[in-house]
Amino acid sequence: MGSGKRGLAGGLVAMAVGGLAWGADGVPTLGEVEVRGTPLDSATTEGSGSYTSPAVTVAGKEAVPRREIPNSVSVVTRQQMDDQAMVTVTDALQYTTGVTAIPNDPSQAQFSARGYALGVMYDGMPAYSSLSGYQQFDLAIYDRVEVWRGPAGLLQGSDDPAGVVNLVRKKARSEFAANATLSTGSWNDNRADLDVTGPLNQDRSLRGRVVLSGESKDFFYDRAHDNRWLSYGELEYDLSSRTTLSLSNTIQVDKGPSWSGLPASTTGSFLDVSRSTNAYPSWSSMYWRTEENVLAMEHHFDNQWVGKISLSQRDQRQDFFDAYPSSGVNPATDTLSYARRHFQYDYHRQGVDAYLTGPFQWLGRQHRALLGFNYDKFSYTYRGFKAAGLNGIPWGDPQAVTQPSQPYDRGGANENLEHGVFGQVRLSLADPWKLTLGARVTDFSTRSRGQSPGAVTPWQPGAQAFQHITPYGGLTYDLNRQWSLYASYSEIFMPQTAQTYQGRTLDPRIGSQYELGTKGELLDGKLNTSFAVFHIEDRNRAMDDPNHPDYSIQAGKAESKGWETEVSGSPLTGLELSAGYTNLITRLERDDSAQGQPLNNWWPRHTLKLWGNYQFSGSLQGFSAGLGLNAMSRFAGNGSSASREQGGYGVVDARLGYRFTPKSSVSLNVKNLFDRSYFARIGGSNTYNTYGEPRSVMLTWRLSL
Repeated sequence: MGSGKRGLAGGLVAMAVGGLAWGADGVPTLGEVEVRGTPLDSATTEGSGSYTSPAVTVAGKEAVPRREIPNSVSVVTRQQMDDQAMVTVTDALQYTTGVTAIPNDPSQAQFSARGYALGVMYDGMPAYSSLSGYQQFDLAIYDRVEVWRGPAGLLQGSDDPAGVVNLVRKKARSEFAANATLSTGSWNDNRADLDVTGPLNQDRSLRGRVVLSGESKDFFYDRAHDNRWLSYGELEYDLSSRTTLSLSNTIQVDKGPSWSGLPASTTGSFLDVSRSTNAYPSWSSMYWRTEENVLAMEHHFDNQWVGKISLSQRDQRQDFFDAYPSSGVNPATDTLSYARRHFQYDYHRQGVDAYLTGPFQWLGRQHRALLGFNYDKFSYTYRGFKAAGLNGIPWGDPQAVTQPSQPYDRGGANENLEHGVFGQVRLSLADPWKLTLGARVTDFSTRSRGQSPGAVTPWQPGAQAFQHITPYGGLTYDLNRQWSLYASYSEIFMPQTAQTYQGRTLDPRIGSQYELGTKGELLDGKLNTSFAVFHIEDRNRAMDDPNHPDYSIQAGKAESKGWETEVSGSPLTGLELSAGYTNLITRLERDDSAQGQPLNNWWPRHTLKLWGNYQFSGSLQGFSAGLGLNAMSRFAGNGSSASREQGGYGVVDARLGYRFTPKSSVSLNVKNLFDRSYFARIGGSNTYNTYGEPRSVMLTWRLSL
């Protein structure tokens, strides 16, 4: 099946190159640029050359001006991705205001904002499967990465109150464009990308796009190599002047090491070892294959309303066969223990997203409304084995850990089903005042079972919530054409599985947020600024029942509060800037054992993200230079690992570029310019004490047609 779809993508390339546009004499020409089918809305960033976008789609399906959104939003544009040589979603979110990215392994990471795990949308379609812990497609297929911070329950349904990341794909264009990129860098990192789009028939009613990429690289630690490739193909066809049908297929395969950082000493301290140290045997491996198919139809009505329905299917296979430290290193014997395992997970997600949005008149003023429904089913099965552990392995000799060979002896399955209806109105109360109101009604259920080759068990219900109502409200006030003030209240919920002594499942956790802020749109929209203060309450958290061991009560409570500020865009000619600062405090107000402590010691109180790129003029015309800083205050491990702490640090990145012609350029990116040694994550005594990447360079050549 996969090879056939790769053939379709290859065919798209041939058609896009061979059937772009037709002159009167039958000779292919570029012709006049024209947009057909789904219009390129004001949120599209490709080709803008900017680090900002005047509108985003994460707030309500259609493109909504950022000043009209009474919440904090950020955008990583296509231009910023290219300038910083970003490859993965982790690369983008590491430079996003208010977001903390913590590595799990080379293929995926954990992402948080405001003290909680971020959710994910794909082209505005919510997904129950988390952003963290799963392979995400490379950035080559995306136009932009949008981030909404704070509870996003109106459009997302259930999740933590962190917010949501909206990954927005590139779309097929009615004008021909082709881009090729070749990169080579530290640790034998070699990558190639090809992106071709254009019309596939004479009247441009059929359009296509294909993106292909491949990468082969080593890592800064020993005995580790990764191969990854991606293909993305999209077709758009105008069924009429108002109706467009689109179909896309994306496949990504990643074969790399199973690597989870370093162990610590059993005394609680970090090990004094080189950053190149690899504690895993060379046979440890991690395999991911992700494929997604999306079918969508969009119709523009005569009354300016727009309706769209999207169907998606995402299938992932994760296969890890590894050995990992199961203890810290004993300094007296200089030995440690290892666990060994082999597991295969198959994840499946089916999604439906349908909505209507458009203007309406009321009391002599024009307003906008959104009505929608979405459905998400996320399921997985697994099978695997855990082999006998090995003790007394000399530290520094992971090759002494033998690879086990035995049949799978356990398995299981899990299903999560969520669907809901939602509505939102954006009311123009008076020229300076706009009121946004919305609500969602959600049903949520989970179930799980054991299956072969382990013991087969009946389906057992898990967390559930039915007809749960999630409200939203926000108010904006335009001080003038450049500045506005806003206030908002938002909620989200998270079903729980804990049981009371009376046999009742606990009510869902409720995350609610109050946010106040101001936004600016300066220099004719070239520069966007924002400032926000927020307070989140997380209530109904499960706590141990003091009168009945092994049961729970819903008395736990936590809070997250702080403030953020951001500037993005062009403050002066030639300079593109993205800068943000976050001050975050989290606290467990009522908890079994950690009352008064932070929600998680991983989240630093202060984070600063800064990147700017300047295009020179005059005698230096063609040259450009970029400089960035990613800084944060101290953070520590959790539980018994809290004794290990990473002090505050900053990592400086830099770039130098030269454009030979409008269609050809070269750039050199340097990450961690001053080779700062630091821990990007602090884990337990056995794993996840992970060094940040040392200084690295990447040379990139870009060619466009």
